[in-house]
Amino acid sequence: MTVFSWARGGQGRLIETDGERVSVQSSLAAAPGTPLEGELEGVTYRIKVRSCRRQGDETELPFRIEGRFQNLTREQRARVCRE
Repeated sequence: MTVFSWARGGQGRLIETDGERVSVQSSLAAAPGTPLEGELEGVTYRIKVRSCRRQGDETELPFRIEGRFQNLTREQRARVCRE
């Protein structure tokens, strides 16, 4: 399981990605257009939020964020696609 620590607090779990688009379950909500920064094993990733919706009764990670990665290196892209 790939877990991000958000720069503004909280965490997110990678659901799926094709290396460009990304879906994350998150403890925080984020408005569309927001650049969301998270750290994974000491490396910072940026996600540009396309949409954010509350998902059912999930209490720990209630929000599903859809967006796209920004400025990924080849190594970062390989890492998230492998997970």
